[in-house]
Amino acid sequence: MKNRNQLIQLIHVGKRELALDDETYRMLLEAETNKSSCGKMGIKELESVLSAMEAKGFKRRLKNNKQGIKKRYSPKSGKARNAEIDKIRAIWITMAKHEFIRDGSETALDAYVRRMTHRNAGDGVDHVAWCTDRQAYTILESLKNWHRRVMVDAMNEHSWIVPTNDTGKLLCYDEIANAYNRYLNTLVQQ
Repeated sequence: MKNRNQLIQLIHVGKRELALDDETYRMLLEAETNKSSCGKMGIKELESVLSAMEAKGFKRRLKNNKQGIKKRYSPKSGKARNAEIDKIRAIWITMAKHEFIRDGSETALDAYVRRMTHRNAGDGVDHVAWCTDRQAYTILESLKNWHRRVMVDAMNEHSWIVPTNDTGKLLCYDEIANAYNRYLNTLVQQ
């Protein structure tokens, strides 16, 4: 961090995070730099104070969120090159609403897409919007299978009837999703 004012600001955040009273804070400054005020310090001295605070447990965090990664949310549907990408986004958001995944952001979806495309084709795609038709189809089917599996598990856990055909085989993704949503709606109405 090069900017002196940013260092001073970060040190004051550290003071607050470490819950240092003014006397203890000044003692820390003097122990590190022989100066009792950040205003009298140069950049090297400020960095030294910051290192001492980090040694005492202060952790730097970026403003956006705990991981320091700015979350992006999915654009409106119908904007993608192909319908599969819109469907991928819709299923991802639905899985987040169903609480099967923690993070329904576009950033988290991109991480999933990167893992899936790296595993299957060798070259990872950084954003879902950049997927080829073939990649989008593969990711969509993978996501549908995953979502279907966790919905069936949740339905079994709640002793709900899981839709099957005449031979006892599970119905398609859309039928399972519709049944799961009907069960959720009945819970909300109760």
